[in-house]
Amino acid sequence: MSEKEVLYAQQGAVATITLNRPKRGNALSGPMVNLFVDILNQAIHDPTIRVIVVTGNGKYFCTGMDLTPQDNDTNDSLSAADPVAQTQSMFTTLSRCPKPTVARMNGPALGGGVGIVFACNFRIVHPSAYFSMPEVHRGLIPALISEVIVPQLGAFRSKQYMLSGERVSAQEAYRVGFVTAVVEDHDSLDKKVQEYVDLLLQSGPNAMRDVKQLVDAVDSRGGDTQVVPVYVREAFGKMITSEEAAHGIGAFASREKPNWDEFGLGAEKLKSKL
Repeated sequence: MSEKEVLYAQQGAVATITLNRPKRGNALSGPMVNLFVDILNQAIHDPTIRVIVVTGNGKYFCTGMDLTPQDNDTNDSLSAADPVAQTQSMFTTLSRCPKPTVARMNGPALGGGVGIVFACNFRIVHPSAYFSMPEVHRGLIPALISEVIVPQLGAFRSKQYMLSGERVSAQEAYRVGFVTAVVEDHDSLDKKVQEYVDLLLQSGPNAMRDVKQLVDAVDSRGGDTQVVPVYVREAFGKMITSEEAAHGIGAFASREKPNWDEFGLGAEKLKSKL
């Protein structure tokens, strides 16, 4: 890579990961995917980070996997490494991230780019953006991204979009219900992202982690009438006896704003080193 193709920035408790390959539509090469996962893990394990924003630089959010070898540097081609292990790790790490994630969708997302968006918890979309899974037009299938897309879209919509490769506009995506908000322009995009970031920063970091685990666990068990109630009771018991809950309830009772700085994921480990 001639320049850093994934950028990382921290502002307060918010980390922003930017896909930075605009001349190629932020298409994902093997080294780029590895760098993305490394940076994401850095943000996950940093106790000062409580919210993670993922975005793209330039016209596109991400045009998917780059299947074209480069003349000057074959290492930029996805074929230079194991695409299955790399890509699956990226989607899995992002979708299972214990911290809330926001996709700042500055432009269109295709193929693997759609997978990145679906792996995020919030999706703020520019009005000119669209979604497309055109793999079938190339004789391919969107196998790896199916893990994060099918459970959310359902079988009918997944088959429709994956078989047709059609472009789904931002407005249609909002109507169907798989994006959080569609804004009016670029300035509104940043404003809306900040609105959700501010909301998330009001919440207990460990409580947000447990919410994500709770929803995933209940959803994966398909409403099992024996397992789910037990899991839910255990999750409630763990939560109600936590120091974070005591702090939040105490702040509410005294009409004060809770200070979550001491409760970031891994904060106890950090304090033990001081």
